[in-house]
Amino acid sequence: MNQTPLVQIVQTIADTEAMSAFFRQVWADGPEVVPFDLALAAQHVGGYSAIAKLDSQIVGASFGFQGTLDADAGEFAGQRILHSHVTAATVAGIGHALKLHQREWAAERKLDAITWTFDPLVRRNSVFNFEKLGAIGIDYLPNFYGTMTDAINAGDDSDRLFAYWSVTPSATFATAEALQSQTEATVEAIVVELPADIESLRKTDLNEARQWRARVRQQLEPAIAEGYRVTGMLDRQSLVLEKQEN
Repeated sequence: MNQTPLVQIVQTIADTEAMSAFFRQVWADGPEVVPFDLALAAQHVGGYSAIAKLDSQIVGASFGFQGTLDADAGEFAGQRILHSHVTAATVAGIGHALKLHQREWAAERKLDAITWTFDPLVRRNSVFNFEKLGAIGIDYLPNFYGTMTDAINAGDDSDRLFAYWSVTPSATFATAEALQSQTEATVEAIVVELPADIESLRKTDLNEARQWRARVRQQLEPAIAEGYRVTGMLDRQSLVLEKQEN
């Protein structure tokens, strides 16, 4: 199989139907993620819909829409964004290819950043977002989608971090590596440990999983409200929050 994905903007009704079907396949036990008619309407007014193919088979998709950050976004208020509502992939590396495509699409439209929400307790997602992409976390959204019912998240609150990925990254924050090397004593930071595998823990000990949720929420929510931003990870096990520079 050719491992170079073809990422393309959805332009036809047939591809829109195929994208919606792909999302239904990925979340087979949950509610429909991106209904066909919603995707079609969003595309008509400047929304983002893309599919990734390998050997003519859809192995990834992403759906989002343009927006403007409001006053709650602090120093980012007023910026024009592509909000990536959902991205899914069934082959390794496709998620990264889709993110790069999003950045190119946003840059062509002179947008400031790409945003999305994700569960910070899923450690591999935090590694991908903060280490591989270089995004930052600028808001904490407790139980954003309500209590989840799908097989992966069943019984847990849907707390989410709001990720911000600049289309033109800048070195606003110090790095997590500086904390490891202790070479920058002036870095004001908070370190928040994450569970090793929250998805498995939900299935074996839901009460312990909920306790992890509560602990992380109690640390992240007030810190971000005070101006800290999630800027990286320490040893791929803990989130690093740094105080926003003035």
